[in-house]
Amino acid sequence: MAAQLDPEAVIDRIYDAVSEPGRWGDALEAATDFLESDGMFLLYRNLSAGAPKVVESTGFDRRALGAYTADHLCNDELIHESMNGPAGVVVSSARSFRGKKFRSTAIYRGLLEPNRLAHIAGAAALNTPKVYASLWMARSDRRPDFSVYDLHLFGQLLPHVARAMTVHHRVRQAEFEASLAVGAIDRVAAGVVLLDVRGAPLMVNREAERILALHDGFNLLNDGPAAAHLAETARLRDLIRQIGCCASPLQEPARAGGGALRLSRPSGRPDFHLVVLPLPRRCQPNDGSGAVAVLFITDPEKPQSPVDYLFGELYDLTDAEVRLINALLVGSGLTAAAERLGVSRNTAHSQLASIFQKTGTCSQTELVRLLLVGIAPVETPSDISGFDIPKLTLNQRK
Repeated sequence: MAAQLDPEAVIDRIYDAVSEPGRWGDALEAATDFLESDGMFLLYRNLSAGAPKVVESTGFDRRALGAYTADHLCNDELIHESMNGPAGVVVSSARSFRGKKFRSTAIYRGLLEPNRLAHIAGAAALNTPKVYASLWMARSDRRPDFSVYDLHLFGQLLPHVARAMTVHHRVRQAEFEASLAVGAIDRVAAGVVLLDVRGAPLMVNREAERILALHDGFNLLNDGPAAAHLAETARLRDLIRQIGCCASPLQEPARAGGGALRLSRPSGRPDFHLVVLPLPRRCQPNDGSGAVAVLFITDPEKPQSPVDYLFGELYDLTDAEVRLINALLVGSGLTAAAERLGVSRNTAHSQLASIFQKTGTCSQTELVRLLLVGIAPVETPSDISGFDIPKLTLNQRK
């Protein structure tokens, strides 16, 4: 009988799943045996991120469970009852429904019946303004419905599931926030590399990866960044070493302003511009591990300000006016820009006058200055990032 089984083995597997989420399946299988049920599933929901999701299940056909989750879970009466009540209170088909009424519900028709199950019970292990997690068990009609004693044994597992899911939630949140940070840094037009106290790279954004792929004077090795020439590598690593020394918790706080240098390129193209700066102390772990410095690298040949549609949207510029600005930015005079764009000088002059009026500038010098400070140097959306440039917006401008 269930009472003769050792709950400690189940509890151990629940806590094993905290450090190895892939082991939730083992934990549910052990709990299924302990409770003499035929299936279990674990739900988790970050309340700021939509509907609950199935973390793991056992004894259920995954296709049927997936269909139920997609089509019926959000409207399920038992799930709603557990979400609207306090954590630890067990709800069940026997308590909430009677006879034919239960067999007409979505949870019976969409989940239990396809899996040849007849009885279900569950409870919220966590139910806070930020997170909801619940555990559910089911039995076939070949077994009796869950007794009061069965539900008591089930309740003994809930505090352990709650602790495990609390850690699970915190890990998920940390991963999500880290993913957001990486996504934001990928939007920076300059190459960005986070470095640890030894100079080893911890994170590289998309532009830095592009520069690295050029194999033209900048590289990242396990022991730190490297340049094409030994003297430049030594200077760069010395900057990082100075920052690392100041970041050590064993040292008194000191000023480490970082530095800047140019990296020559074997191809003969314009030098890369590189800046190394310390991260704020609040971002650095007390044990001296983790990222302590940030490296910014820019390619002078690559425009660093997305003046195409972003600047146009700021000042309600037409596509033709934006194209003229781009031509002027590459160093073309007004006449050369007109020829490049295939318009007359008078047309280009009229467009420039319109740009001055819309931006509140009086000269090309003022306009360029506004361009350099008016928009953050970010990458425009692309199919790589999952977001295309809004062509509809572009087409709507005359």
